[in-house]
Amino acid sequence: MLHKLLISFFSFITIQTAHAWTVNSQIAIGSKGEFQDTVTLSCRPDETLCQQVCQAKDSCWKEQELCFNCLGTANPILRTVFTEINRLYRNSKKVVPTAEIGKVFQKEHVFISARSIYNFYSAVDNADVLARFQSLCPTSSAQPLVVLGKNFNNEPVQIKYIICEGVGQYNQGMYVLEYSPQTQVGITNLTTKP
Repeated sequence: MLHKLLISFFSFITIQTAHAWTVNSQIAIGSKGEFQDTVTLSCRPDETLCQQVCQAKDSCWKEQELCFNCLGTANPILRTVFTEINRLYRNSKKVVPTAEIGKVFQKEHVFISARSIYNFYSAVDNADVLARFQSLCPTSSAQPLVVLGKNFNNEPVQIKYIICEGVGQYNQGMYVLEYSPQTQVGITNLTTKP
């Protein structure tokens, strides 16, 4: 009896903490040859997040604005994202509450996938970039998204979150990233002149 009660209790906790949404980024080429970067928030039928964000039951869609000073190698935040995010940042394991996900989706944020129009540092489908993103996730994630904060000039200024896949269609998690440089200590041979 106690065993069944404990299983029920842990099942209830798991259900209450399970996420019921997913965010996807998609790049397409518009009718005039321009790049279009869209982000879609999808919600499980019993989740109210999409209703709160865009008054739709199952999904919210938005086209990301082209960020200022991003199409090139001048932005140091994007350089970090595509070349050394896994060396300079770590996943704090702090999960962003579902109530905050809507604010992140609506407000001044850029969602960056490994296959991004802002990657001027390597080939579009670079496996190393994807591996860097994936290494920040606590679970196996096929296509994590890094979330950057923008300033009033629509320019990325802060690396904030990573969205990782969980188990099931609507079970992603958004985690806080924190600056935590990893340094490599090598062995050097020092010689002195006789």
